[in-house]
Amino acid sequence: MLRKRLKGFALSPTILGMTGMLFSIACLYTFILLSYDLMEKGSFLFDQRVIETIRLYASPAMDTFMIFITELGSKLMLGLLLMISMIWLNRKNQWGMLFYFITVAGGGLLNLSLKNFFERERPTINRIIEADGFSFPSGHSMGSMTYYGFLIYLVIRSKFHPLSKIGLATFFSIIILLIGMSRIYLGVHYPTDVIAGYMAGGFWLILCISFLEIIYFYNKNIYQSTKEIEKKTKGM
Repeated sequence: MLRKRLKGFALSPTILGMTGMLFSIACLYTFILLSYDLMEKGSFLFDQRVIETIRLYASPAMDTFMIFITELGSKLMLGLLLMISMIWLNRKNQWGMLFYFITVAGGGLLNLSLKNFFERERPTINRIIEADGFSFPSGHSMGSMTYYGFLIYLVIRSKFHPLSKIGLATFFSIIILLIGMSRIYLGVHYPTDVIAGYMAGGFWLILCISFLEIIYFYNKNIYQSTKEIEKKTKGM
């Protein structure tokens, strides 16, 4: 009974569609609020308080761990992982492969455009590593949201056992959160940069997934219609 409920919940198009729509609206709304406040105020008291809290856990071991985590969201790492994912999808899901590329690569271009528009300088204190470019929104946060977020979508849409889906989705979600936290800890982003990166990435992710689902739905209807026509033709 529990397995049936989990399976129905994990694969329900209605639940996934409504959740995606609400998440997308919330992401866009939050990003607009953050960007508006940034242009009006230029800084946030929230940023400093979060930075101080995270820095309470600073240590050499934590430095090493956070540097490792932040590399999981770097352009090089995401690029390599994307190539591997596309090669794997090419054998069984070419539309998924195409939209995976559009989601991650398009998200990168969108992030660059947003950075150049807002031109927020990076933090200058507590720097553990160096980083180039502007700060708002965080590229690592946005990139991890698009890449690992799409991976979560593929997991949910797969034929894995429901408990496996929950476990993998939770694991990749934790990776996304840790990558954003690592950027704050390492002193290269403000917390609001990270939040904005998640929000912009989340909105773009849901937008791309929505278009992909429309294509899947359209192709499925065509396939079913073709099958029905073939049956009627054979019956005649």
